[in-house]
Amino acid sequence: MKERDFEALEPYLPGLKKEMPDSYRKLAEIIKCQALEVCWKNSQNGEKQTCIPYMMNDALECYLILENCRITGAYLPHCKEKTEAYLTEHNGSVGLVVKQGEDNVFTLWFEEITEHLACYQYHEIGHFWVQGMEQWRQLVYMIGTIYDKYEYLGEEVCTEKELELIPLMEFAPFRAWSPVGNSLEDWYTDTITGVETMKKMALLTGEKGFAKLLDRYEKKPVARLEKKIEKFLAGKNGAGVYQVIYRKVCEASNEYPRRDYGKEMNEKIKRQRKEMIHILEEKGFAGQYPCFRRGTMQVMAVEEHPFTIFEAEDFVFRIQFMVSVSSKENQILNFGFFKGRGNKGWIEKKIENL
Repeated sequence: MKERDFEALEPYLPGLKKEMPDSYRKLAEIIKCQALEVCWKNSQNGEKQTCIPYMMNDALECYLILENCRITGAYLPHCKEKTEAYLTEHNGSVGLVVKQGEDNVFTLWFEEITEHLACYQYHEIGHFWVQGMEQWRQLVYMIGTIYDKYEYLGEEVCTEKELELIPLMEFAPFRAWSPVGNSLEDWYTDTITGVETMKKMALLTGEKGFAKLLDRYEKKPVARLEKKIEKFLAGKNGAGVYQVIYRKVCEASNEYPRRDYGKEMNEKIKRQRKEMIHILEEKGFAGQYPCFRRGTMQVMAVEEHPFTIFEAEDFVFRIQFMVSVSSKENQILNFGFFKGRGNKGWIEKKIENL
């Protein structure tokens, strides 16, 4: 279990005690990050549960359940003002007293905190907020989700295969393809392990020349070499390294189940996938979900998944398509996204446009 510094967290949640379970320190982290959100859902036996999301991303859903909870005062879900809180005890119950802004105060009285934690597959996920090099941005996003769950919850939520990939986020040229509009430089630290991990991927591909370039960068990580590494990875020669990393991400992800939305929603998702496969086959594509080919054109289906709970009402399951065209037929995944003569890659939202 990841160790949480009591002394660093107690100022954000006065009343926190060292002997309290780790879930209370998670609660303090939520207050520290100004990320408190109170939600209510029905348990399997139909009882209403009070929950506080701790970490929710495409790889993991973790939230705190306040057992036998009642609320005094009113929680303002859309309040953007500063949140302060402290713990108190009365007649065997624990109270989380929360002040929202200057005027609103409410208290959650509960008996204990239990945790819900579930890991899910993430290798078919695709969010595309930035144009260009989408194949690399997708990988940075997926490995970033693994890194985040490790940072918050430690090795207990990661497999050996995931721990092997995590250091890539500590290698600046890999992070260059941020999946979001902002740079990732303030969020990650560069390490020798990050360079060594990329070097391992290069050698698995047989790219000995690239591995030597990484040796030079490890000894002297200057901007000139960083740009040279980025140029290699963006070009056709970088496609092999990409494919090795992508396959490793898929292997790591496949050890987890897909999200379960219940029978009705699960069936709806299956129908969407089948409809997509049928349309592609009618257009002359062949393959197995999620990858299909027709001559020099490749299509990879990628999905956006809502959380199983606490999701915004307007966010639904969606399928988009990574389409790549190259000068000649090949078996390298998403090859058209790499820079080179005759290559072209783009994100298609409507399969009918192919």
